[in-house]
Amino acid sequence: MTVEETRHPLASKVAPVDRRSPMPAWAQVERDLRSVMDQGVESGLQLPTEKDLATMYGVSRITVRQALAALADLGYVERRQGMGTFVADRPRLVQHDVGLMTPWRDRFRAAGEDAVSVHLADAVPEEEPYELVRELAPAERSGARLHLKRLHLVNGRPIGLTDSWLAGPAAEKLRGRELVEASVSKTLETVPIAADQVDHFLEVRSVNAAETVLLETGIDSQVFVDWSIGRANGELVETSRTVWLGSRVRFHYSTDLEGLNRPGAHG
Repeated sequence: MTVEETRHPLASKVAPVDRRSPMPAWAQVERDLRSVMDQGVESGLQLPTEKDLATMYGVSRITVRQALAALADLGYVERRQGMGTFVADRPRLVQHDVGLMTPWRDRFRAAGEDAVSVHLADAVPEEEPYELVRELAPAERSGARLHLKRLHLVNGRPIGLTDSWLAGPAAEKLRGRELVEASVSKTLETVPIAADQVDHFLEVRSVNAAETVLLETGIDSQVFVDWSIGRANGELVETSRTVWLGSRVRFHYSTDLEGLNRPGAHG
């Protein structure tokens, strides 16, 4: 490395491209730089030149150029003509309640954010995934389902995507109906049908090809997946899958330590 490269704040954080990886070299560079910026890099910082980045990663300048173009599309960097590439001033992470009890739009609007959902009415219907079906009782697995897909945005940026599969009366009443604020739960309240028990299962995985397009993100981005099953009076109402983009959403919870120290608090 040159003296200039070793002085740059990113020099000690980058990881050379792995030639054995099936991931293209440009995608590895994009992923690595994105990861470094997600860990906290001051906005406005000028990146090393394409030549220096190529040396740091052991790739060609064309490869670096592809990676920087992808980062620019995702809003991570700004490319200024004749000046170079700079870390963009990206919006802070959106914070969600890990208890998933407060409707996410209401929570963000209360914080002054512009939070909306968009019903993707033209989406191709999808079958209820096995990850949900396996959690159902045998009697709940039969019967028609109504599939609905919604895209969630905060301040115009996609942060999540929900697929719902409605069963029984809920499916019948919402079929062909316009959703209130593109929300299944708010629309069901007008019917009225409301789940009184919802089971959630959380996991982390990489995005799939369709999600990268809708969420406007990279091919190796990570998402939190919330699988949920809602029932009313013991009858299945809805199963759903919500993916929250890890680079734009974080989860928050509080622990009442005083309460935990009370007699009997640990069960």
